[in-house]
Amino acid sequence: MRVMAFRRISVLQATGAADPKSYIDAGDLCELGPRTLSGLWPVTYPTSRGPKTRWLRELRGFLVNQNDYASIPYPAPGYEQATVKSGGCGVCAAVNALGALIGVRVPVATMAQFSRAWGARVPGGTDMRRLTEKLEIAYRVICRQTSSAAELRAHLASGGVAICNTAGRGLFSTGGHYMAILGELDGRLCIADSGLYAGKYSSAARRKKVSVSGDLIFASVSDLDTDCVGRSPRYYLLSKQG
Repeated sequence: MRVMAFRRISVLQATGAADPKSYIDAGDLCELGPRTLSGLWPVTYPTSRGPKTRWLRELRGFLVNQNDYASIPYPAPGYEQATVKSGGCGVCAAVNALGALIGVRVPVATMAQFSRAWGARVPGGTDMRRLTEKLEIAYRVICRQTSSAAELRAHLASGGVAICNTAGRGLFSTGGHYMAILGELDGRLCIADSGLYAGKYSSAARRKKVSVSGDLIFASVSDLDTDCVGRSPRYYLLSKQG
């Protein structure tokens, strides 16, 4: 399963000791493996000498988070003062998904302007149908839509990524919310929650179903699918052309 590094990340040796001579750089497209029995995540990343594997205790550095972008305007009719922080979960989900799929680190400001320029910014959020239609052309990806959890899993298994459209039923949000699904590890979905904040999944109800490692969260397919009930489509499936 691939993830994009959005900032420089310090790494560990297999023993858990720090490796000060190595690091994952911002813009590296990494391969993430299942957590080891010792609780470390193996990450393989590119270097000038070829792929290199090191380990992390927490998966920090792999998320574009809307909460970090209060200074980037994202206005819509009736929401003239809106920013990416207040209404740009779709923008950040698109950045997270494209990074993991094609290894391109799109600036959040660029994606926000792209969404506005093509009419995908609407009152209350982002029109993901419209946005993904334009991403297909600009970034040479293929996007199709489904509300089938089985189709989502098959798509992820084939190397694709997805953007989910949650309905605000309380597990991932209390309002409509877009998140990028990066893949599946050990039977659970690895999700880049563009609205993640400290303590978001600390309540008993959420903690039972969602685990957090740094910037990424893990949940079952059934729990995510239930949270998307009422949305159509539930999933936007992105894959590379060719």
